[in-house]
Amino acid sequence: MSRRPLILVLILVLAFGLSATAGAATTIHYWHYLSGDYAEIHEAMVEEFNALHPDIQVELLYTGNQFVTRDKLIAAVAAGQPPHVCLVDQFWPPLMVATGALVPLKNFVDTDSYFADFNQISLDTVTVEGEIWTMPFSLSNQILFYNKDKFREVGLDPEKPPATWEELLEYAKLLTRDLDGDGRIDEWGVNFTTRANMGAVYTFITFLWQAGGRIYNEDFSAAAFNDEAAVETVQFWRDLAHRHKVLNLSPPQEGFETGRIAMQIASTSSIEATKRKVNFDLGIAPLPSYREKVTGVGGSSLAIFKTTPQEEAAAWTFVQWMSSPENNLKWSTLTGYTPLRKSVLASPEYQSYLAENPAVQVVIEQFQYARARPNEVSYADVSRILGVAVEEAVFGNLDPKPILDNAVAEANTYIEMSK
Repeated sequence: MSRRPLILVLILVLAFGLSATAGAATTIHYWHYLSGDYAEIHEAMVEEFNALHPDIQVELLYTGNQFVTRDKLIAAVAAGQPPHVCLVDQFWPPLMVATGALVPLKNFVDTDSYFADFNQISLDTVTVEGEIWTMPFSLSNQILFYNKDKFREVGLDPEKPPATWEELLEYAKLLTRDLDGDGRIDEWGVNFTTRANMGAVYTFITFLWQAGGRIYNEDFSAAAFNDEAAVETVQFWRDLAHRHKVLNLSPPQEGFETGRIAMQIASTSSIEATKRKVNFDLGIAPLPSYREKVTGVGGSSLAIFKTTPQEEAAAWTFVQWMSSPENNLKWSTLTGYTPLRKSVLASPEYQSYLAENPAVQVVIEQFQYARARPNEVSYADVSRILGVAVEEAVFGNLDPKPILDNAVAEANTYIEMSK
């Protein structure tokens, strides 16, 4: 072979190699904890992103429920091998910020101008010490689902759901029934999560706030959930279960959906899924209140972890796309989560969705009373301790005061360590 053909071959090989390298996609590992209908909608969004961005390919990994995912994420960060992006629960950002593993979003955009379209409560959930660290993705609050058919059966006005704790108890007594006369309850008046490992503290904190109580003291230097308001709140739950027997601590699976529970406190994120499951006249109402009118906020955000500049840039492209107005509108209407963006809430498409689903307007109106959980590093441990204490008092039918006192003492050790 002459030198000239050999040179041409080498040039072609080199050119092909450079072309292949230049065209290689950046792979982003993305962890999440969504399941069921949410996971299907979410997976379709990621597949759409991959189709639209051949230079960035997102590998989606379900890492278990929120509790399992949090443990895996902490272990991965400690080992120096976090995913590029992870869906994180509302109260994780302070803990992740403390590890030094997160990339602040100011590295990608001017946060003041970029986040001007996001509602303030969504930004409250992702702001740590005045800085935005993760991208809001989903936002919910707590509402009351109720079975209008059951209301009619016991003589209650189906258009007048309970507005106070007193009415919640009054209605629940009427709706708790032994239908076959065998001395055992067949239908219960009210239900909400009471198990600590199922997230009962999320609901409890809302009740606590409604009673005028607090998780921490004013400067967050100590726990404060053993005061009179906290004891009263636990006692109310205890009375619902044991004194009045309107709350089943071991409720039937999908008891509300099957008509065995008349009222259910749940997240707004389950609106669309619940509508698909029930075959009765579904009511959606604001949470019954007590001294204060409050609803708790839930939801998730997207965290970007430190890797390489190229991978971080690709992760930002993905995170930005997932939270775009178009995708926030899609996610909100398909799931029942509340729009994060002011432009989405005001859009003709979302207003049309509200017109077709007037009960969802309750969710929007109630957001003026929404309160985010504290963005404190110690919150994850403090809330876990509180949840276990509440479960102990309610399930054991025990005096809540000494249990809460012990829980506060334990919580204070974690608060001290987090300083």
